[in-house]
Amino acid sequence: EPAMAHQTGVELEREYVWDDLHRSCVDALHASIVYLKYAAYFAQEKINLPGFEKFFFHAAGEEREHGIKLIEYALMRRKEPVNKNTFQLDYSYKVPAATTGLSALEDALKKEQEVTLSIRNLIKTCEGDKNDYHLVDYLTGEYLDEQHKGQRELAEKIATLRKMTGIDDAPKEGRKLAEFLFDKDHM
Repeated sequence: EPAMAHQTGVELEREYVWDDLHRSCVDALHASIVYLKYAAYFAQEKINLPGFEKFFFHAAGEEREHGIKLIEYALMRRKEPVNKNTFQLDYSYKVPAATTGLSALEDALKKEQEVTLSIRNLIKTCEGDKNDYHLVDYLTGEYLDEQHKGQRELAEKIATLRKMTGIDDAPKEGRKLAEFLFDKDHM
């Protein structure tokens, strides 16, 4: 009987892992929502940057897939895929009216860093006294490499666009032309 009580205690401790997994899932799905809003912004007739639109629609799909994979993982482990206490999506993000391609990419990089931090925190929880190495293996094999590559790609796009626009040195019209050219060549 003491072994049974210990087993239940370990299982209760592991519930924190599932709360963190739910939070990581929410973070990925929230990033997807933000990217969808950016894609729609760049698709507007008055903005018309189809490369940025395509980039953000693709990024939204990737983050959505990450959320789905985390839900599928929870199901595979016979856990609730969503927890009503921790699984709350936020649709309130509004793309600022003066958004440029550069500012959107910078926001996307910050969002990717937030998602990566969420995954890293989940890994730390699993590696600590929770001993859930199966989930650690899944996360490091499935997510971290892709997250780091995505961040690098964004950082490269930001650096290239900054060079093209000259940031504050270029007049507004020159920055808009640079974004238009960047949109055609790099997105």
